[in-house]
Amino acid sequence: MLFAREALRNPRAIGTVFESSTRLAREIAQFVPLNESGLILELGGGTGKVTEALLEQGIAPERLVSVEQSASLAEYLHKRFPKVRIIKGDAVHLSQLLGNDSQRVSTIVSGLPFRSLPHAVGHAIIKQIEEILPEKGLLIQFTYDLSGQTMYLPHHFKNVSHKIVWSNLPPARVNVYQPER
Repeated sequence: MLFAREALRNPRAIGTVFESSTRLAREIAQFVPLNESGLILELGGGTGKVTEALLEQGIAPERLVSVEQSASLAEYLHKRFPKVRIIKGDAVHLSQLLGNDSQRVSTIVSGLPFRSLPHAVGHAIIKQIEEILPEKGLLIQFTYDLSGQTMYLPHHFKNVSHKIVWSNLPPARVNVYQPER
């Protein structure tokens, strides 16, 4: 109910009226390397489906940081995952929100709806991601556009893997990118 209320309140920021399925969340978590020591940054924590899958996958809660713009969703995440660092804020200001931790990020998991965000907002978020993500880091982005087009990503991100999850409503595509510097 909370997710639906937020989707109705701010549809462009949420990007869908359906929560991600457990199956989609688990498929996303499969792409996150377990053998790294850096932080896993989740953009758009929502109700915590992906957060939960990351923890189930074996990511230690102290390695996980979730940024959520909605105050009510951020509060819900705080209650649901008390050991995970939850930041209420806008991904446009990632470096500022993370402070010194911005240099410790190894993987970014994003469910942000870039295709429905205003172009300037999407561009500003991608610029923050570029600044934070290390050379060998991963950006894992899921989208409901199954075509694989990435008009919002600059040319210096290469797609290293992807998977379509048909058992989500609507079906989703998980893309894994790495910076090309």
